[in-house]
Amino acid sequence: MIICQLTAFAQDWKSLKSIKLNNLAHQVSIDRQGNLYVSSLNGAIDKYSINGELQSHYSPTKKSSPHIIEAWQGLRVFVFYKDFQEYSFFDRFLSESERYTFGNQLAVSSVSLSTIAADNNIWVLNAQELSLKKIDTNSNEVISETNLNLILKNKTHDFTYIREYQNLVFISDSKNGLLVFDNIGNYLETLPLFNISFFSFKDSSLISIQNGKMIYFDIYTKQKKEVSLPDPSYTFVLMENKRVFLFKKETLDIFELN
Repeated sequence: MIICQLTAFAQDWKSLKSIKLNNLAHQVSIDRQGNLYVSSLNGAIDKYSINGELQSHYSPTKKSSPHIIEAWQGLRVFVFYKDFQEYSFFDRFLSESERYTFGNQLAVSSVSLSTIAADNNIWVLNAQELSLKKIDTNSNEVISETNLNLILKNKTHDFTYIREYQNLVFISDSKNGLLVFDNIGNYLETLPLFNISFFSFKDSSLISIQNGKMIYFDIYTKQKKEVSLPDPSYTFVLMENKRVFLFKKETLDIFELN
């Protein structure tokens, strides 16, 4: 059983800048330099600097909505297209490589979530057969496979997001909590975090937005901290040092949190 200690904090939000986004925010990510990546519903991707200046733009020739965009590697950006069961890589200037499929061992339309691993392979979650697989990007073969049937306490599930961080794999399931695996797919624990559609990380804390508050959950100590947002309508949060990036569909607001 995991017991988390909840602490509520009142902190000062210092507004630095508010930016009207080039395209409506559908998915977001941040790299190690604090650059921000915003993908729209039609597949356009914009890169902003840590100060909110638009640096690069990608306009797709094939209209498809990115389900996950992941930029933490820095030199390349991973994008998963659920509708087409494809993934792609972009360089830091948003030049796209070719699109890749997941291989013959994965049935069409079977990949519900996918993300990049630290070893440059790919994690895929199949919600139909309840399996987590790690795929070799060179051979398209399955390196490891974990059956989730024995892990999920609640047999209904709603998987929303996946991310590898510090050699751990995190999968949010609004019905069961946040599942944690090691870097070869062995199940470790379930964190008591429910109804999360998106999360990011700052140091040892998993960060999300719930009920108009920013939630910090330390993945090691299990301490949970809540901070009231300056506006409850924000949908995404990213952080770099003391700088906080809060997104609505049309705007990016940059704050310093003291």
